[in-house]
Amino acid sequence: MPIIVETDSLKWLLTLMQRKQTIDGKSISQVHSLSLKAEGSRLIACTRVKDGVTSLMRLSIPCAGEGEFVLTDIEAALGVLKYHGGTLNIIPTQDKVKFKSRGKQTTISANKEARAFPHTPETIALWTEKSYSLAEKINVDDMQYTTNDGDSIDVVLSLSDLSSNTLYEAFRCDSMNNQKFNKYTMQYSDGKLDITVGDELKGKTTTRINEVLFSYIEDPTVINLTATYNGGLEHIFHHLNNDVNIGVWDFTAVGMGYPMLITLGDGDFIFQVSNEA
Repeated sequence: MPIIVETDSLKWLLTLMQRKQTIDGKSISQVHSLSLKAEGSRLIACTRVKDGVTSLMRLSIPCAGEGEFVLTDIEAALGVLKYHGGTLNIIPTQDKVKFKSRGKQTTISANKEARAFPHTPETIALWTEKSYSLAEKINVDDMQYTTNDGDSIDVVLSLSDLSSNTLYEAFRCDSMNNQKFNKYTMQYSDGKLDITVGDELKGKTTTRINEVLFSYIEDPTVINLTATYNGGLEHIFHHLNNDVNIGVWDFTAVGMGYPMLITLGDGDFIFQVSNEA
């Protein structure tokens, strides 16, 4: 039985899952390959970026059918989908994936034992298994993180119903005069969120987002928290159009900075470690 999705939805998922970032002036994908699983009427992808540590992302789109397949090269898969449209039938076999739409059929190689990235010995299967193991530590609904000892840690603050377009307008100022530092400083204080990018040589910009729904959960005395993130947030929010929630943990006591959780609905999320880690 094929897995059925809308082509544009799959393009959106794959483009976002690439996690492109600007590094030394070049746009570089932080995810090269992907395993996708169709269950519960959603096609789900979950993976870490290539350093294996700084970020984890889970995304899903509506689908029909059940099954699992891998894409050994996301960029190549997007190149295939460019020539398809409308309803897409995905037919996985042991070492291939077939895409069928409107009388067209394209077959590409696909092997879960292929390398997850050109530079790593880990296979796509093993990389995916480790990614899902990490994802199980994150409770998206309650914004809790479960440690290896089984303890649940709440976020120290949460922000609700943030406009992804408003956040994109703040993050995209990192490209002002082609700076592209891929560095985003977020300051939470007194019911306001300030996002600062760039430097004064070509333009340092701070965007204030008012009327943020703050909730200090763990420690009500926390009234001023500043953290800096990489992670290609401009690229991420360019492809989002729904409201998001953000939670922040304080892991400074164990040298892990202020990890941020961005929840997108449908169980989807982005987990991003701060530069202070």
